[in-house]
Amino acid sequence: MRETRRRRSAAAVYFFPLMAAMFLALAAVGECADGEASLTADSMNYDPRTGWIVVSGNVHFTRPDGELFGDRGGGSANGQSFEIHGNVRGSFSAESLDIACESLNLSSVGGSTARRRITASGDVVLTRRADRLSAESVTWEMGRNSYKASGGVTGTLGGYYIDSDLAARNGNQFWAHNLRRYEDRRRNIRLSAAKASGLMQGDAIVELVADGGVSMNMPDSQGLMSTVTGDKGVYSVARGTIVITGNATVTQGARKLRASSIVYHLNSGRVEAIGQPTLVIGTQGN
Repeated sequence: MRETRRRRSAAAVYFFPLMAAMFLALAAVGECADGEASLTADSMNYDPRTGWIVVSGNVHFTRPDGELFGDRGGGSANGQSFEIHGNVRGSFSAESLDIACESLNLSSVGGSTARRRITASGDVVLTRRADRLSAESVTWEMGRNSYKASGGVTGTLGGYYIDSDLAARNGNQFWAHNLRRYEDRRRNIRLSAAKASGLMQGDAIVELVADGGVSMNMPDSQGLMSTVTGDKGVYSVARGTIVITGNATVTQGARKLRASSIVYHLNSGRVEAIGQPTLVIGTQGN
């Protein structure tokens, strides 16, 4: 009888910390004020020394604001972090966000239960309403216009197409490195540069500054495509212009125009050369 009691007592000592850890892990990274959270898997293990719960096989983590699926994962007993690996897919209704990747970590920001961050890696594909972003890694802070994508970044964001090594946004500011292609499909403008930064209002870019090996393709007033190159480019919706400076050159067919700066007027498609303009007309193809 005493042996049975000792076994029951030992089981209780292990069982209740396990359930407490699981409860905290289920509330992982933020309080669930509305509804319940749940975690299911083929197997669950809890290590009281590390305060970490480990799950594997058909992992399904759900909260009122979203859910995650994967092959294996784990969560901290303090509810500050939950990670999932292997064929990860999930959705977050509050963000209208769907994601697929190889690994994902859901963590609190600064210890706050109200702010959470998604860190995804490995063939990340993120969709949000009409937007789609692919990259090797993506960090997304929920509830804010804040993200950072790196490694083969391609996608459509707010009606703009981008192909770069890095693309990031924090509030109304954004920046990109090794910008192989930026395309405003509404205006039929394409740009490449070593780096770019600018301002956004909602999902619309209102100002963009490109530096280093700037190359831009855009239609003139007759709809013919021109290529403008230079050291720096400034796009401004307020002024209705794109200004290229530093070894500025505009090329259209056999015609080449050089000047201190080239100004492209967005609404009319008119191209203006300022500062010692020089026009060279050659043979088509030379």
